[in-house]
Amino acid sequence: MAYTHPELVVICFHEYFRSLYYVDPYIKKRFKKDQFQNIIQVIENCSNFLNFGKHFGSYLNKKKSMNTNNKIETGKLFGTLWEDRMNNNSLNSITTLKGLFKRSKFNTLKLKNKLVLDMGCGSGRFTSAFACLGVKKAIGVDKGTMGIKIAKKYAKLNNIKNLEYKNGSVLKLPFKNEKFDFVFCKGVLHHTGNLKKGLEEFNRVMKRGGGGFLYLYGSGGIFWESRKQMRKVMKKIPYKKTFDILKLIEMPARRTIFLDSWYVEIEDHVKRNFIESWFKKKKIDFFKYENALKTELEYMKNYKFFKLMYGNGELRYFVKKRL
Repeated sequence: MAYTHPELVVICFHEYFRSLYYVDPYIKKRFKKDQFQNIIQVIENCSNFLNFGKHFGSYLNKKKSMNTNNKIETGKLFGTLWEDRMNNNSLNSITTLKGLFKRSKFNTLKLKNKLVLDMGCGSGRFTSAFACLGVKKAIGVDKGTMGIKIAKKYAKLNNIKNLEYKNGSVLKLPFKNEKFDFVFCKGVLHHTGNLKKGLEEFNRVMKRGGGGFLYLYGSGGIFWESRKQMRKVMKKIPYKKTFDILKLIEMPARRTIFLDSWYVEIEDHVKRNFIESWFKKKKIDFFKYENALKTELEYMKNYKFFKLMYGNGELRYFVKKRL
């Protein structure tokens, strides 16, 4: 059906993916109070939907669709998502960043007059947010030229001065050792294909006595396994077609999670014991962020089927490098 009825597959997977979260901030519809029972009902609904829809006529056929190259380079993928956010005035992330720090009891005054690195900055939405929190300077680095272009445009439009952007790989940062007081790396290293090298760079450029924030995808459970399985199907559907279908159903610009997860070239999943053992080996003190929003997996940490549904959850850490 991905070849012959792609619009039905996209709508079905959208419904399933959003339901993997306990709370959808945009669509309130649920079928069961219990999360596991709810996802079972959603699977049944989607199955019935597809079994009915496959009988619809289609202008497409498998042979025609298979001749299309559906791969999209990671930089271009995220670039289109950042551009959509820019066009819909959805790049401002000051409130999001402040909320993360507040829930983690991290005093942002610690960042005053400090040098901050946004490692894998994408559109620069967090780089510019840091620049507005009183830091000495925020520097964003990303390999994607499209994202950097958008970041610079946003900074110029909002007259944000104390920041800088550089094109470069997070696997080989263009900075000397122990340069930054705070290193922010959110949702990046699991897309590089070389997690260990990325972690080494994260540690290398962080000052002794300095700190940082790191977010990596977890592993295990229905949630993370579903992402892998959906990508196997979605690679048969052109990215542009999926983007247009989601826009047709009025998906907000901030809902990049679907396209991100379905089309990213590389997505590694990390075990909690691996990353925490790495911190200890590098003499990095850490605490795992778990005071989560309802839209984040750790909100369900006390749910009896958490491991079944979410494996080891999302791996968000605040860290401090020992002197």
